[in-house]
Amino acid sequence: MLKMRVYPEAWRGKKHLYVDVRVFRDRKAMHRDIKSGHFGPANNCHGQCSGIAHYDKRGKLTGKFAIMWLNAEDLRAKPAEIVAHESIHAAMRHMKNKSVDLSDMAGEEALCYCAGSMTQQINDRLYRAKVFA
Repeated sequence: MLKMRVYPEAWRGKKHLYVDVRVFRDRKAMHRDIKSGHFGPANNCHGQCSGIAHYDKRGKLTGKFAIMWLNAEDLRAKPAEIVAHESIHAAMRHMKNKSVDLSDMAGEEALCYCAGSMTQQINDRLYRAKVFA
């Protein structure tokens, strides 16, 4: 399994809040991990992103606000679609956590920058790891 952190506000130079991204070799392994964490049914999904509230051992809220699951098998078939789709889910969670109003252009732009930045971070790492090869 390949693990990485992606930061929704990296485009602004901020790296406190993050998504824990897990990339498995195939869909079956990804589904096992999703189910083991009680994140609901993974019924044949190609990827998944679940928002969380994560606390450290002292009970303090950490910067991790979502977990994203991907798998190399499906990424090879639909790389742009799956990464963008799951990044938008993560960006929506981030906007909700920050109470950003998505009905105005400033909120919409913030959502798009976050989703685009996370998509780029994930794809850069996946290419370096030769996941698409």
